[in-house]
Order: sequence, then structure tokens, then C-alpha cells
Amino acid sequence: MKKNALYAAALMTLLATSVAAQGLKPGFDKEEYIECLCMTSHMDSLSVDRKYLSPEPKRFHKKYVARKTGFDNAWELWQDGDGVCAILLRATVSTMRSWGANFNAGMVRAVGTCHVGADKAYDLCADSSACVHSGWVAGLMTMADDIKSKIDSCYKSGCRDFIVAGHSQGGALSYLTTAMLRRMQAKGEMPSDIRFKTYASAAPKPGDYLFAMNYEAMTQGGWSITVVNADDWVPETPLSVQRPTDFRPTNPFANMDELTGDLGVMQKARINFLYNRLNKPTDKSVGNLTKYLGDVVGEMLEEANEWYARPRYADCANYARCGQYYILMPDAEYYAKHPHKAADAFEHHQYISYYELAQKIKE
Repeated sequence: MKKNALYAAALMTLLATSVAAQGLKPGFDKEEYIECLCMTSHMDSLSVDRKYLSPEPKRFHKKYVARKTGFDNAWELWQDGDGVCAILLRATVSTMRSWGANFNAGMVRAVGTCHVGADKAYDLCADSSACVHSGWVAGLMTMADDIKSKIDSCYKSGCRDFIVAGHSQGGALSYLTTAMLRRMQAKGEMPSDIRFKTYASAAPKPGDYLFAMNYEAMTQGGWSITVVNADDWVPETPLSVQRPTDFRPTNPFANMDELTGDLGVMQKARINFLYNRLNKPTDKSVGNLTKYLGDVVGEMLEEANEWYARPRYADCANYARCGQYYILMPDAEYYAKHPHKAADAFEHHQYISYYELAQKIKE
């Protein structure tokens, strides 16, 4: 009996080790990323020219296709043979609503309420003064309840590992989705033993510097990877303006009177003059970006979509890149196939461009 008990204990240890080995691991994984790229590519197979798509995915299989919501937003649930689930956020599609969400780049607070048919509360950051992209927040909140419901179902069936992934607008949404889910875990609203790993491919900037710092803190250690083709301009967007008032509160520019307090009248006047010459144009730029990409675009979306109401925009345009970056560097062979062409602004942003560069990675 004692020998049998030892055998049983050894078998249980072996099984536990085997299950653990199958789970997600932190850090960039070439094959894992390529599989995510292939899955997200084929979400768009009806709206993207097939020559721009990646091949079919090999490891994961489609389990659920959500209905289209919001600004033509959509997501899908896929799963592999080891029980790892993938939450995939769709990229921009060729409709005014989808592009309108991109251009609705006035910022809103990362904790707040948006109106998408009904008032929806959201929490994307431990620091409520952080800011995020308003159009993408609204899109996410039209999908959020469905995503959370499917995660709950998968959890009950034994799934503990989830990949969150998207390309382009889908990449930006993958940041915000991950932030939402991790904040739910932090508040005890979602099981703490779920592991989320994020691949944001070709993603634009989702929020301000403060949001980026908080996001990277809650995913640090290799749990959120941003993959970027070095020649792709989309990750450089939206337009960003940083002002002295966007710095952390202890910065010396927050109170110029205190900074120049010991100087003479003429010296103080000169420094204040120079400071205002530098600061006022950036203030004006932030005001213009908030007005045109917030209020003007928001009003157009509001008029075209009766379920949507413009939010109150934050006085911020300090967009920052986000996540742990993995850079795909083009070479001569890539440029021979994908040259710079003014007529095709998205040549270096396509799924196939990312796929071909990812295939060259030597691990």
C-alpha cells in the first residue's frame, strides 16, 4: 500500500508538472505571435484583400464569433488543444464608423463612464487621472460584457490561460481590454489565477504617458508584447503633444514663481517670457487636437449613431507608446518585395508584411 501511495504521489506530481508546462509563459514567443497574427488576419478575411492576409492559423481553432457592435467593432474567441483561449479584437474595417472611432482621438479619463446605448462605467487604470483614447474606449465598452461573460464560461470549463491579441486598431483595443481585465482582477471581480498575455501588433498609442506607465507596471515581466514593423507609421499615431503640465507633480516647471523666486525682477521676467513662448504654443496645440479630434469628430459620430453620446474630454494629448516592444527590422529582401510607395500608405502595416518579417526571426 505504501509503495502504491508513493507511485500515486509521483504520478500526480508528473501530471501537475505537465499541465504547468503547457501554460502561457512570459516574453515574446515567435510561434505564438505568428499564430496570433494569423488568427487576427483571418478575422478580417472578408474586408481585406486576400493578398494582404497571413496564412491560416495552425494551433488555434475558432470557438465563438461575436456580433458586430459599436463602431463596427467585433471580437472572436479561439482555443487550442491545451485549453489556452485567445480573445481577438478586430482591426479597423472600411466603414466610416470604424475610421471615425480612430479619429475620435480626444482623450478621456481612464476611469469613468461612457454612453454607448446606456451609461457604461469603466476602469482601465489604478490612477484615475490617466487618460485614454475616447473612440476606442467606447468601442471596447460595446463588447466588454460579452467578453467578460465568455471568460467566465471558459473559466468554469477549466481554462486559466488567455491570450489577448489584435492588429492595428485591434492592437490598441487589446491594450484597453487587458487593462480592463487586470483591473477587475485587482478589485476581486475576476479570478486571480487567470493568466492574461497580450500581443498588440502594429498598435497605435492607446493613452497618455501615465496610462502607459501603469499599464506596463501591471503587465511587466513579459506579459504584454507590442510588435512593430520599424517602417510602419501607424504605431506613431495618434498625434502627441507634451506640455510641462503633463509632467509628474514634482517637476520644477509646475510652479515657475517658486522656481524663479530668488532671481531679480529682470531675470525672472526674461525666464517667464521664454517659458511662455515655449508653453503657449503647446497649450494651443492640445486645445486644437481636443477640439477637432474630440468635439468635432465626436459630434459627427453622435449625429450618425443615435446610441452614442460624446464624453467630456480631458485636457490632454500626451499620447505615449505602450507595452514591451519587439521590433521587426526590414532588410533588403523585405524592401525588394515591399518598397516604399506613396500610393500605398499601408504597405508596411499589412498582416503579410508583419508575417514575413516575423518568419525571419532567429530564436
